[in-house]
Amino acid sequence: MDIVDQKILQSLMLDGRVSMRRVGEVVGVSEQTAARRYRALRNAGVLRVLVRPAAASDASRLWLLRLQCRPDAAARLGARLAARDDVGWVALLSGGSELLCTTSLPADAACGTGVLPRLSNTATVLSFAAYSVLQSYSGGPAEWSGFDTPLTADAQRHLLDGCEPTRRVAHGEVPVEDLGLLHELSRDGRASQAALARALDWPMSRVATRLRALLDSGAVDVDVDYLLEPFGFTTSAHLFLQVAPGRIVAVCEALSANRLTTWAAAISGSANVVVSVTCRTSNELFAYVTEQIGALDGVLHVETLPLLTRLKQANTRVVNGKLEAPPLVTG
Repeated sequence: MDIVDQKILQSLMLDGRVSMRRVGEVVGVSEQTAARRYRALRNAGVLRVLVRPAAASDASRLWLLRLQCRPDAAARLGARLAARDDVGWVALLSGGSELLCTTSLPADAACGTGVLPRLSNTATVLSFAAYSVLQSYSGGPAEWSGFDTPLTADAQRHLLDGCEPTRRVAHGEVPVEDLGLLHELSRDGRASQAALARALDWPMSRVATRLRALLDSGAVDVDVDYLLEPFGFTTSAHLFLQVAPGRIVAVCEALSANRLTTWAAAISGSANVVVSVTCRTSNELFAYVTEQIGALDGVLHVETLPLLTRLKQANTRVVNGKLEAPPLVTG
């Protein structure tokens, strides 16, 4: 992917529904070229824009699961986990004998609910560890900034200038009348009002009113899901850190500010900090561990787990190296 594709992706990270006219102005190409490049990336399974329910930390708990598996069955188990709605991210690592995944569990869930109780009865799982995510310090595509030529502050201001601001209010439930609209936006977060009106058999005025109300409600987020490998970032890893308790916050804040960090969180367990990092090469990963983490006070131990392949990310399954998206709204 060239610099034009990179800047289109960065633009969508800032506003997933920004007009392609504005994207073209920022990138330095015509509106038609920007739209054509975006469609090519989407159709190739490199990126997708989607609208989905906002995560509400007080309504659910996030768990990180580390599974030691039989090598001949790990990929199959990973595929089954990726098919579950309550599993948002799955990766195969450690040469294919270990799985890492995240799962959510309602705060008031009864014992025996969700994926956790099922693992002990799964013959392919030799052992597993469950870590409760206590506090996330980074995460989400808009926070990842590892590109060599990021958009300038002036370009970002120009991109967002004139865009109708989202007047976010407190997290809430998606109104029943908007569930059909949310379903279509989960297929294609950039679907036009005309396409949504056709898909829902609604008048345009209703689509415009309900779309703005939904985006303003705080009940949904506009996200960009993307694969970084086509952009040259081919080396990813999860790092499990043991950190002195009094230094956990400082370590998490320092690492979350690094441009190569995709996620940093404090977790339960003897490894009390987890960091996800995406680099161009193994040398860059080595420098991250030795120079970035190595320079931090309070880090007692680091375990580096390179990712072999992702099976699911941001609630989107990855199949044959492509994001698998449902059929798109046309128009």
